[in-house]
Amino acid sequence: MPNHGKQKERVRGLAMRVAEIAALPVQQKTLKEWKALNSLEPVRPMFMIDQFYWDELMCDELKCECEDGFLRGFEWDFLTRLYRWEHIQDDKVIFPEIRLGKHVNAISPQGMEYRTNRISETRAMVTSEDLLQTEEDIENIKYLKLEVDEKNSKENFEKTKELFDGILDVRQSGFMGYGAPWDNISLWHGVENSISDIIDRPEFIHKVLERTFDVWGRAVEEYEKHGLIGVGEPYIHYSGTFTDELPGFGGESEEELEAFRHSAKNAWAMGMAQIFSMVSPEIHDEFEIEYQKKYYSRFGLGYYGCCEPLDKKIGLVRKLPNVRKISMSPWADMEAGSEAMGGDYVFSRKPNPMFLANDMAWDAGAVKKDLQEACRTADRYGNPCELILKDITTLGGKPKRLWEWAEIAAGVCGRK
Repeated sequence: MPNHGKQKERVRGLAMRVAEIAALPVQQKTLKEWKALNSLEPVRPMFMIDQFYWDELMCDELKCECEDGFLRGFEWDFLTRLYRWEHIQDDKVIFPEIRLGKHVNAISPQGMEYRTNRISETRAMVTSEDLLQTEEDIENIKYLKLEVDEKNSKENFEKTKELFDGILDVRQSGFMGYGAPWDNISLWHGVENSISDIIDRPEFIHKVLERTFDVWGRAVEEYEKHGLIGVGEPYIHYSGTFTDELPGFGGESEEELEAFRHSAKNAWAMGMAQIFSMVSPEIHDEFEIEYQKKYYSRFGLGYYGCCEPLDKKIGLVRKLPNVRKISMSPWADMEAGSEAMGGDYVFSRKPNPMFLANDMAWDAGAVKKDLQEACRTADRYGNPCELILKDITTLGGKPKRLWEWAEIAAGVCGRK
């Protein structure tokens, strides 16, 4: 499709289809149900699917035709939204909007650089070299500085607004409080070294943590200073964040939201320590929770956990301010975790993705039973429940399994 006018016409046509779906009453209904769940007064369990490979789903419905890079990005965005709506009808709300980030340069002296709170490519990634052998090496964990290219950012926003004028709104996206320093430390220092040094060199690890969490905290301040906080971002860690407790989830205009983007108190945080799956609660507390407390205090609401089982550590998570959701991984004891939550948190269950991996594993009856058990276990102790299917490494060449899983989950969650 070399003709630029035809490419614009195609993208606008896709945008119109997205806008039509976004205008359906079910979108507002689902939005209200997410808000109820997040206020701990659920209407029903909610469910989301993410972290799957689109390559396994490729078909004519997902075929991009635009050659212009600017237009092709929107084309792919709209095609995936439409595909999800047609085949994977989870509780992901379709909005009549596009979210754009500003043009930002992350600046840091050479060393173990931070770029938007994620490590850049370093020798550790390429060679598995230990970059944290001595206390002097700790100084190589650099502080993040941001430069915003306001001119190019404004031009991009205006260009996008003009393209989709009368069809979709354009909203500014921003930083969500991603806080998982142990992911970085284990990369720089190695998982085995990191765990063994907790026992053999605890003072050294504490100094690493003090520096790393200070770097992450100051990074938040950089985002605040530049008005880059993710106000009204719809999802964190693949879970719906909709709430009336924070701005950005109502009818606020972009102009109104601008004032809120200078404070992380108007956004969600998330954190985890996945390498602590097998450590004692005492270790988890001393080398993770005590440091995360200050980080979480910067934000309005929070999500904690990922793949690490937290069923025996809910008491530790309670120490973190503003936490609203706690992850219950496939390896967690759901009964113990739900009882310890006691109705104070959203029970964020991560169903096992292995059900979808191959023909031998796939069993629709077993999937239904697994999801029902999660919902019943959460409800038994008064916890709102969400089912977050993620980490899907393969569908075994059967994309329709994803559709069927969503259909089963919709029935289990009582969606009408």
